[in-house]
Amino acid sequence: MTTNNRVIPWGLLLSAWLLAAGSSLSAIYIGEVLGQAPCVLCWFQRAFMFPLAVILMVATVSSTGLGSWQYAVPIASIGWAIAVYHNLLYFGVIEKAIIPCGAGP
Repeated sequence: MTTNNRVIPWGLLLSAWLLAAGSSLSAIYIGEVLGQAPCVLCWFQRAFMFPLAVILMVATVSSTGLGSWQYAVPIASIGWAIAVYHNLLYFGVIEKAIIPCGAGP
């Protein structure tokens, strides 16, 4: 695949999709099979992770999938920012009134 005279390997799309799909399936397994309720910040992270798996799957299987990066990168960036904030709260770097990953929402 090419875009603007640059070659972007299909393997990069495939590995990004596998990572997003694996993360989504893991979150579903932890919530539904293990019965652990996610906290509010976990819900926000999932809200950005689940559609990312679908977008990257479409990008991987379609011949014009490179255009999907313009949708995938902002979604992944917002989800990543929420994850960084969540980890900073969890490890006590940021003091906040809410308790992340407790008994659920």
